[in-house]
Amino acid sequence: MVQFVNIREFKTKTEAVLRRLDQSDVILTVRGKPKAVLRKISERDLALEEEFAPKEWKKLQMLAKEPGTVYKTATGMKRHLRRLAR
Repeated sequence: MVQFVNIREFKTKTEAVLRRLDQSDVILTVRGKPKAVLRKISERDLALEEEFAPKEWKKLQMLAKEPGTVYKTATGMKRHLRRLAR
């Protein structure tokens, strides 16, 4: 069964919400409207991702080297990735 969690609850009770992922997927809502899905992944899932999508995986690894970077738009993130790839 899918669980719905308001973004405010997610911000204040992140750890508890993440523990719920053992039971089912969690849909994050903003003002009652679904905005994102949280799904549990395993180390095996990550290994498969790296194997089948190396280009995207490399981009994620580049972004991970810069913790705390926040993007206001997807376009801003793409621009940043292009700069990193140079």
